[in-house]
Amino acid sequence: MKKVSFILVILLGLLCACSTEEKTVQIENKDFANTLFVQKVENNFTSDKLAMLIEDPEKIKNALSMVEGLEAEEIDNDERIGILENHDNYYMFGFFEGESTNIQKEDYGFQILEDGKILFNYDQLDNSDYPLVTVDTHKDILEDMKEMLEITF
Repeated sequence: MKKVSFILVILLGLLCACSTEEKTVQIENKDFANTLFVQKVENNFTSDKLAMLIEDPEKIKNALSMVEGLEAEEIDNDERIGILENHDNYYMFGFFEGESTNIQKEDYGFQILEDGKILFNYDQLDNSDYPLVTVDTHKDILEDMKEMLEITF
């Protein structure tokens, strides 16, 4: 009986390990966006004072480069929304192609949570089928990103 229980535990562990697919975040074309919209959510609230547009192509490319190469795992949209609902404070980064006056749905985006987890809306440009969450926390990335983009909020 102990042997059967042990085998079942091992099989369950293998099934759980195989159910999440890990990926390395890759952004092949960093020239797609000409606008980066940054917004801070603070105590589940945001305002115009906690938002800014960045249209500097070098800064946009650098922001994308800072998250490229991170290890992440696929999650579904409901899980992504649940994670955001459980965090009161985070920064949203939305990358857009086209006029900055017509910002409706980003072409690529991610959120950096207080604890350093990063949620990606898409696993690749314009593909919201597979959101990602980083496997590890990266608290330094938010601070580096804020400094590089000159975010003061």
